[in-house]
Amino acid sequence: MRVATPSEAAEAIREGAVALVPTETVVGLVASEAGLERIYEIKVRERGKPIALLCRSAEEAFSLAAGVPPLAQTLAGRFWPGPLTLVLDRPDGGTIGLRVPRGRVRDVLEAYGGPLYATSANISGERDPRSLDEVDPRVKEKVDVVVEGEPGGGQASAVVDLSGGGVRLLRPAGHLTEERLARLAEEVGGGAAG
Repeated sequence: MRVATPSEAAEAIREGAVALVPTETVVGLVASEAGLERIYEIKVRERGKPIALLCRSAEEAFSLAAGVPPLAQTLAGRFWPGPLTLVLDRPDGGTIGLRVPRGRVRDVLEAYGGPLYATSANISGERDPRSLDEVDPRVKEKVDVVVEGEPGGGQASAVVDLSGGGVRLLRPAGHLTEERLARLAEEVGGGAAG
């Protein structure tokens, strides 16, 4: 594992590398499609479990979805860039998790020039690392590059599933609770959360 600038990390990611990059929430394992399989190996994560895509903007994120419900636009306007993952329908069927983050990872996304897969840099089921110092040595030894940056808040992003016309809070966070989501859904006529 070597310390890299965001540009160097983006170049390595293009070649299939997995990078360790701080976000505003937790430290992430970041890769392109070419490195996605390695993320599953590093995390010891079950293969069927989806991994979200980080994007540079709401426009980029929404371009990857089959449709964008009004509630998705409202949530993006309030919480992006920030700790919110939206699950939307994919054009080819299935769903996709999308997030526009803050923090050092944005520099990597800009240098890369497109969306990147990212998930917390921990062994599945273990504690999410808030800072690079908290990353499990077993994870550190398997990544290719690390981008240094400020520690995150320590809580993973909220996850809201808007696929199939529904509204479900899959993972609440301090800034987004069932009650707040229900109020926002009501404001835009998107139905109640549940």
